[in-house]
Amino acid sequence: MPNRLVLLEEDQIYHIYNRGVNKGKIFFSENGYDFFVYKMAFHFRETSSVIAYCLMPNHFHILVQVKKSEFVRKSLQPFLIAYTLSVNKDQGRIGPLFQGRYQANLINDDAYLLDCVKYIHLNPVKGGLVKTPKAWKYSSYHEFISPNHRSFIDTSFIMRFFENLSEFIRFSESEIEEDNAARFFDYE
Repeated sequence: MPNRLVLLEEDQIYHIYNRGVNKGKIFFSENGYDFFVYKMAFHFRETSSVIAYCLMPNHFHILVQVKKSEFVRKSLQPFLIAYTLSVNKDQGRIGPLFQGRYQANLINDDAYLLDCVKYIHLNPVKGGLVKTPKAWKYSSYHEFISPNHRSFIDTSFIMRFFENLSEFIRFSESEIEEDNAARFFDYE
């Protein structure tokens, strides 16, 4: 495989996402979602800080701040391989699970960062799976709205932009009825 054109650099924030081959499912059970989150926490803990995530039936979104230059080699690649191998074993399948390489967009300003967090958390709402982001179990939204919950998600990175939790919730849910994803392209 050729080298990635955009390298993931230390101290930068990236929106990482990918979907299943042929737009197919990548999660086949609740255990699959739980295993993905468990492996993400395990693999990312030493090389990055996870800011937000959302897992959809056929794709995922992860917002991450890269802490060490070997993030891709020591964390992201082993994580995606481990998850693929697990799904293949569990589902009796072979071959790739994901459609090509993961995508990674550099988040280069605070407005884009906040838009990205909102976009990630509203993904299941916009996808018609739930009415509110709180109703979707497989995202980091719960870690944000339950500050006493212990998690590997670095909620403080985003919460510093808000006076309080109510302001964050208002911001996060302000576009539920709108389709305002100008900066983002999503998978079906």
